[in-house]
Amino acid sequence: MNLIIDVGNTSTKVAAFDGKTLIKSEKYDRFDQSNIQNDFDITLFESAILSNVTDRNETLETFINTFKKGHVLSDSSIIPFKNTYLTPDSLGQDRLANAAGLAVQFPSNNSLCIDLGTCMKFDFVDAEGNYRGGAISPGFNMRFKALNTFTDKLPFIDLQSTKKLIGNDTEESITSGVFNGMLAEINGIIRCYQEQFDEINIVLTGGDATFFENELKNTIFADAFFTLRGLNAILSVNV
Repeated sequence: MNLIIDVGNTSTKVAAFDGKTLIKSEKYDRFDQSNIQNDFDITLFESAILSNVTDRNETLETFINTFKKGHVLSDSSIIPFKNTYLTPDSLGQDRLANAAGLAVQFPSNNSLCIDLGTCMKFDFVDAEGNYRGGAISPGFNMRFKALNTFTDKLPFIDLQSTKKLIGNDTEESITSGVFNGMLAEINGIIRCYQEQFDEINIVLTGGDATFFENELKNTIFADAFFTLRGLNAILSVNV
């Protein structure tokens, strides 16, 4: 069994895999090692991997290394694709995991992962298995927060979607601008990729994917656990 720990900017996900099969997953807004010990049977795991996009956590790294086959993800990890990114040391571990997921799930195919989390990230792996990079822009909640933070009078609006193009009041106008603007951005970038590359597979993942998965114009694979699957794929080639 494989234990996967994915520490993100706003939450931590922990998952158990039996080979390539996801057995169980949990998500924590506040996380420490006791969460794993309370919710998972640690004795079942032979292998474990830690991905952390926040500050280094030596306690968690020590915990990972207690396993027979423990691995802390870094820019020196073995990966199941060719990384052509010019600054691999600055590539986020979540993006690395998504690229691994694409390379393993869609070998010999052009593929794009759209990860809607704290930031919106686009990551592309070509048909030859080269990770080419992608794009990063503000995420859903970040856009709402920015309008409130950098203006004097615009209120903060909780995350919500809308099919209304024309907002009839300030709250509706903010919601329409953020949601429809982000939707147009996603559709527009997908269109640009489709114009440049033939037959591209598109995966949508991340905590905010549920707001958008039924609104996109294109055929997509929606997978809330895609980053975890990518980390599991990386673990398999490092132990």
